[in-house]
Amino acid sequence: MKTQPLGKVGQAFAARSRQRGLSLLGWVVVMIVLAVFGTAAFRMVPAYMEYNTIRSAITSLLEDSQSALMSEREVRNALSKRFTINQVTAISANDLEIDKEGGELVVGVDYEVRQPLFYNVSVVMHFEDDFTKNMTQ
Repeated sequence: MKTQPLGKVGQAFAARSRQRGLSLLGWVVVMIVLAVFGTAAFRMVPAYMEYNTIRSAITSLLEDSQSALMSEREVRNALSKRFTINQVTAISANDLEIDKEGGELVVGVDYEVRQPLFYNVSVVMHFEDDFTKNMTQ
């Protein structure tokens, strides 16, 4: 049996059925999703960088050999100076929980950061951690 050659309409239909990829509407949806996630990441990265700065300031203070001899007020003042130098604005040294009991110095961090995303939608990031130094060493 001999096949009939396709006409112009048949060729266009056959070519279209073999095409792959996203339509214009598909690209618009993908771009909107990427824009939302990109905006969220753009808003969240500074808060995580500031938390990393807070964590490194506390860790470096606790690694100092003199911190075992400091009172709670002296630890708070030292952290306040480090926060000022590193331009930490999310919390202050007064917001930290500092305990010296049982041969351990514990510095607790517990705060949250809200960043507006768009309209009435915000991103909330909660940071909580305890840093401990054994003073009997």
